Amino acid sequence: MPKPLKVTNVTPIEEIQKIGGKTRLFIKRDDLNGLLTSGNKARKLEYLVADALSKKCDTIITCGPVQSNHCRTTAAFAQMFKLDCHLFLRRKDNEETTGNLLLDQLMGAKIQYITPAQYERRMELMAAYARTLKGRRPYIIPEGGSNEVGSLGYIDGMKEMAGFIKKNNIEAIYCAVGSGGTYAGLLLGKKLLRLKIDLNGIIICDTVKYFEDKVMEICVKAVAKYSLKTRVKRSDLHLIGGFVGEGYGIPYTAELKIIKDMAKYGIILEPVYTGKAFYGMLKNLQRKKYKKVLFVHTGGIFSIFAYSRELMRVIN
Repeated sequence: MPKPLKVTNVTPIEEIQKIGGKTRLFIKRDDLNGLLTSGNKARKLEYLVADALSKKCDTIITCGPVQSNHCRTTAAFAQMFKLDCHLFLRRKDNEETTGNLLLDQLMGAKIQYITPAQYERRMELMAAYARTLKGRRPYIIPEGGSNEVGSLGYIDGMKEMAGFIKKNNIEAIYCAVGSGGTYAGLLLGKKLLRLKIDLNGIIICDTVKYFEDKVMEICVKAVAKYSLKTRVKRSDLHLIGGFVGEGYGIPYTAELKIIKDMAKYGIILEPVYTGKAFYGMLKNLQRKKYKKVLFVHTGGIFSIFAYSRELMRVIN
């Protein structure tokens, strides 16, 4: 496998009391693996940016919603490694310059705003844009850093958790699924390390079928590209729907209440990924009856500032 950049820190695993009912709940704090270069996206970008540098690229092009944690983290990596950064951001007319978007601009990323309809053709648009950058060597990263290269970051993540999982008899891992790469990496790690645990992904947008196809594509390509000694079957996937709400980035009251409750433990969730995933996990635990589970906190603290009005309604 290729060698990643080493930017992120090893993150702790903490137990949270009195929140999972009869299930003992542990959290892998990947929100603490850095600051601007933090969360699950940073693990992926350690491989993606290493790949770009190995190909002598000097420009990164990527995409996401206007509050994309991935785009903010990419901008931070670009600053760190002296690369130009171009972001294609899906934006609605009424979205403010706050949270991740503010940080993108502060870090000097060159931003192209596109409509939701244009975003459906994002890879095509980024490829066409790359051809206009004469004299540059652009490297295109897909949404969320979710491809066979980025997935390697969470093979590393699973290796980092493996000792704890075995020692503490963890029965299941839960994580948010928003572009598929984190879940794909965790699944590959689980298979390679022969861990006897359930891997449950709470989808926060699109459909279970969409992400089954996406995760399988990433895993198959990773196995082929890096000659990984495993094989992933569709039956290996455990993806859970029902917690998207009205759509991507649209919070609902039960989720916001969980965010408020968890803040009292010093754990900051956000309304796009971790809030929905954590709420979905708690509801799923009512059926599953696991004794011990591990939630992967994928970060995203800066996007919470774009939801201050919604959160204040719950706080008040």
